[in-house]
Amino acid sequence: MSTGHVAEEWAFLACLERMKPLYEKARKEAKKKEDGVIRRGIGLGGTSFGVGAANDTTHVAVELDQDGGLTVYGSVADPGEGNDSMLTQVAAHCMGLPLDKIRLVTRDSELTPDSGISAGSKQTYTSGFVLMQAIEKLKAVMKETGAKTHAALVKAGKPTHYLATRILPHKGLDPKTGQGVAWDSRIHGAQMAEVEVNTKTGEVKLLKLTTIVDAGTVINPLVVRGQIEGGADQGAGYALREQYILGKTKDWVTFKYPTMETSFSMETIMLESKRARGPLGATGVGEFTMVAVHPAIANAVYDAIGVRVHDLPITPDRVLAALAKK
Repeated sequence: MSTGHVAEEWAFLACLERMKPLYEKARKEAKKKEDGVIRRGIGLGGTSFGVGAANDTTHVAVELDQDGGLTVYGSVADPGEGNDSMLTQVAAHCMGLPLDKIRLVTRDSELTPDSGISAGSKQTYTSGFVLMQAIEKLKAVMKETGAKTHAALVKAGKPTHYLATRILPHKGLDPKTGQGVAWDSRIHGAQMAEVEVNTKTGEVKLLKLTTIVDAGTVINPLVVRGQIEGGADQGAGYALREQYILGKTKDWVTFKYPTMETSFSMETIMLESKRARGPLGATGVGEFTMVAVHPAIANAVYDAIGVRVHDLPITPDRVLAALAKK
């Protein structure tokens, strides 16, 4: 990479290969549906988004409960990322317990160790992995003592509460040379936007967005899909609608938030190549779509009308101005 880091895995190429037949099909269909005024365009965008910052420190604890369940302790907020689901599923899988036997304590800083910020892509990769380490500590003591219950651990004089910590070893980039390792893992993906441009009015309509993503092992497909589709809607707003104007942009109407009228078709395809230091081989996925959607849409507009609009959002007046210059 440009930073001198030799990546351990690089699933981006696999995402492009999976996208290729979909892209070729979309191009053929687009040409069939054009007329003199309405132009169709296909555009691609892609990214390999970094997860796991230098020296990231994460703590997670577990406790074997008296009824045989497991309580997970960690300051892992869930502002829509699916972290509650992730912690529950990983713990249930590693302990061989049903989901309803997993309890989470994540909203009380007095009771939880510091698990770091809930950025859009970090918590699955970091806290999910450290949760597995804490469970391994518990299981090792249970195996050593032959204890299978909370009471048996107490009788053997062993604790029922176990804390694990992981500090990511890479040091980041050298500020003088720009060389080093910036991230411990990456989300790879490509996105294809299909648009329709009215050359008389300048209006751009996003018809469909196709996403190929490799976020490692998929723990919960519905959560991954939700992150991608939500991010796609936000990215489309960034590309086509949302513009802050001082004194004029005041509310949900003037800022042009997404509505059902601006919705579009989405297709999401998930690839899985395991990450060596992720929980069950997973990495994050949350912020991925916000990087690639708007360039895919901008490229699609260029493909449709043959001229680039360099300023976002790509509003009708900007499209008409670009066409006039052409």
